[in-house]
Amino acid sequence: MNSTTFKKNILDKLNTVLKPRRFRKNSNIFSLTNKDLTYYICVQNTIDSTDEVLKTTVNIEIASSRLVYLDDMSIPGYLQRHFVKNIGDYAGQEAKWWTIDDEQSAQSAQQEITDIITNKVLPEIENLKTTNDLAGLWKKHVSPGLTFYQSQEYLSLLQMTK
Repeated sequence: MNSTTFKKNILDKLNTVLKPRRFRKNSNIFSLTNKDLTYYICVQNTIDSTDEVLKTTVNIEIASSRLVYLDDMSIPGYLQRHFVKNIGDYAGQEAKWWTIDDEQSAQSAQQEITDIITNKVLPEIENLKTTNDLAGLWKKHVSPGLTFYQSQEYLSLLQMTK
């Protein structure tokens, strides 16, 4: 097997978990929207990956359509995120990367990624249903993937629209 096959197998395994939950797959990104928030689960590999070795991670991101509308228009909306976590955040690590070079490491990575997505990521997503839920995090000084300044700026933009 090669790194392309390893990645395809991870994406296929994630698709079996996420498709029944209405996530759509586009290349290496799974997305789900509820009109207010769009959730992204992104499988990413490093430039260190080779034909034989895949080095991969998963990022969890959320974009608020309300904030995209209110925010800096010099950044295209499809690039804006208002919540970003690496899968390692759910596993007690700052960042989690898997090095996959054989069938055993591939199976292990697929299982670990699927377990974390199913047991940690999806429950958190289910609790973050609206932009107001994200704002609630920022008010508690919890702003995954954002600086404190960014989270306060977003809170300020939301206050102006009330």
